[in-house]
Amino acid sequence: MYDDGSLSYSGFMLANPPMHNIMNFYMYNVTNPDEIIYEGAKPRLLEIGPFAIQESEHKKYYRMNDNQTEMFYENYKMYNIREDLSCEACNWDGNLIFPNPTGVGAAAAMWNPAFKITKVGHTIIAIGLTLMGEVPFVSHTVKEILFTGYNDALLSAAHSQLIYDLSGYFKGNKSIIPIPIPSMPLFAYFQGYNNSKDEHYWIKTGKENIDELGKVVSWGNLKELPEDWWTTKEARAINGSDSGSFCKMHLDESSEIPMFQSFQCRSFTAKYAGQTEVAGIPSFTFSVLEDEYDTTLEKNKGFRYPNIEKRNYFSDWPSCPTKKNCAYPIDCSLKENLCCDTCNGSYVNGNYILPPGMFPLVCYPGKLEPTPFAVFYSPPHYLYSPPEVVSAVVGMNPDPSLHQPFVYNHEPYSGTVTEVFVRLQVNMPVITSVDVPAYMHMPNKVIPLFWENAHATLVDSTYSKLRLGFVTVPLVVTIVEFSLLGIGLFLIAILIAIRVYKHRKSKHTQRNITQNGTILS
Repeated sequence: MYDDGSLSYSGFMLANPPMHNIMNFYMYNVTNPDEIIYEGAKPRLLEIGPFAIQESEHKKYYRMNDNQTEMFYENYKMYNIREDLSCEACNWDGNLIFPNPTGVGAAAAMWNPAFKITKVGHTIIAIGLTLMGEVPFVSHTVKEILFTGYNDALLSAAHSQLIYDLSGYFKGNKSIIPIPIPSMPLFAYFQGYNNSKDEHYWIKTGKENIDELGKVVSWGNLKELPEDWWTTKEARAINGSDSGSFCKMHLDESSEIPMFQSFQCRSFTAKYAGQTEVAGIPSFTFSVLEDEYDTTLEKNKGFRYPNIEKRNYFSDWPSCPTKKNCAYPIDCSLKENLCCDTCNGSYVNGNYILPPGMFPLVCYPGKLEPTPFAVFYSPPHYLYSPPEVVSAVVGMNPDPSLHQPFVYNHEPYSGTVTEVFVRLQVNMPVITSVDVPAYMHMPNKVIPLFWENAHATLVDSTYSKLRLGFVTVPLVVTIVEFSLLGIGLFLIAILIAIRVYKHRKSKHTQRNITQNGTILS
């Protein structure tokens, strides 16, 4: 940034990333809702997609600290439907059947001890959900589900003038509804996100250390995530750059790339996975591996789901054909101890832990606000989960080539990102609730809602600059080096040949003199 407040070229590129980002959404349609509701059947899902969205982002209100070592900005994002990139059968106005987030969330929230809901309170909420028609499954259009939103009876009632008046009279403007209700007037997964920002950032400029360029110093004025999000300091750490947009230079096979993903409310670490070529630019591939999603590992204990409803969502997991003898005492929540004879599978300390391959969403994506109902993130099609999870619903077909969650390609010398794939699946737990008639026979299951494949590439002019700097120029330099070396060797060879020729000619002349001449004494 210059003294007059204008951006340098590199600053302008940071504020306006030269990229194309297409977000492809694959929606799951529940094909047997009645069987699930009345018989507790296994959910059957039909995947429809991709529904394409183009995302663009612009960093605004940027400023530097006094010594130019840190930069402040707010990251605004816009989303536009791309019907031309969506599948031929993708109808944005077509209806899908999916779990009802507000109804399912309310039915589960009743069991949260933090809200101290009495038996009478349970009955009142159950009657209210029944009268408002908050059934376990609803049907709305794809456009409504993702962005524009749809009317929901519970939301409408909670945000009505009557509830505001009653809350003001009886609770001093604190809501009389004892469970959390989404603040949105209409429900949509991304309601209100178009042309919005996540929390603001302070990042390193690289002035003191170029390898720290882009490293997040704070997010939303926090240097680590809230304690009520994650239970360990390691889980709360804000590591690396914003969404992995920057990393150190001179990457090699031992390099690791930390990144903070605000829309998933946590940090990840990508590791070397191979080499590829992007737009003619040799690149190293880094990906987030399976262990980052495994909350049965010691290092990931902080990302565990608290399971306040105390439900066993995957009763077939873990599979323990035979129990093994283990020394006591042991931590039964760790993967290596789940099948110990002194442990009881996933039931640990009076509650059930989740299998590997998923973790809870603890905030509104990109916001310092808690979610009002449970949602789990996982790789698409439960790629990193055990077979018992994959088979818990019909319709999952994990494929590493299609569903690996984070794949970043980098030009290794500069560390520049050349291509990105970010993939995630959003899942919702549904529970049996004997207090609510519509939920009495529901199974305790986790049902996938949709998965997203975001593919970001650079604009052609940026690829051209990278090819020039890291392919063409080095190639020309190499050619010149070898050409000069060749010319040098050729000249040396000529000099040697001349010397050999002169030497042979001299010997030949001397021999002729000896044979034909006389020696004077």
